[in-house]
Amino acid sequence: MEKKRKAFFLVSRKERWGLTAWGITLLLLLIILPSFLFFRNLYSILAPVEREKTDILALEGFVSDYVLADAIREFRQGHYSLLVTTGTPIESGGLLSEYKSTARVAAESLKKMGFDSTRLIVIETDEIMNDRTYNSGLAFKYWLRAHRPDIRAVNLMTMSVHGARSKVLFQSALGDSVRVGIISLPNMFYGPFNWWHSSKGFREVMNEALGYYYVKLFFRPYEKELKAGIKQTKS
Repeated sequence: MEKKRKAFFLVSRKERWGLTAWGITLLLLLIILPSFLFFRNLYSILAPVEREKTDILALEGFVSDYVLADAIREFRQGHYSLLVTTGTPIESGGLLSEYKSTARVAAESLKKMGFDSTRLIVIETDEIMNDRTYNSGLAFKYWLRAHRPDIRAVNLMTMSVHGARSKVLFQSALGDSVRVGIISLPNMFYGPFNWWHSSKGFREVMNEALGYYYVKLFFRPYEKELKAGIKQTKS
């Protein structure tokens, strides 16, 4: 009896509330359903299409070749006057190519496809390690300030799920005086409702989701002097 009484000093017995089977089911639904809806709509969040009324179309130079035809089509249908390519030094193949930046590669490819070189502007930056998209936006800002200070809106074209992050970073770089529209072109390898069916789609969407929410929560705009090669291409 004495032994049993001592045991009560080490343990206690209390009444507690617990979930029933129905409660557990409801809890799982409250977790799973919002998660399903979030992932189902994640592509559309990351790849918005929100055009502004403007005569300048900017194209991120890293895009795949098949996007260039869409850029030409958008330029003609949107009645733009200038197409600007932006970009940083290429990360591979630079030793084999005379064109050292993604902006230049995109511009020369557009010319090869018959695009009017007198309506083409190339804006290159030397930034390759950090904040490449933001620094491209800064270089674009300096060009606008020097050549088109009248511009109050631009449209930025880019690859699918990179769109939302590009819009935020370009808007941060250009400031409140210039509105940034975004045109996120579809990805030929996966679609908005089946991106998780392939490793490429899953990796790219999840990577861009992390990048986008990082930028929204933690990125702070800054100014710095850029050694940017900014010039109009000649035919």
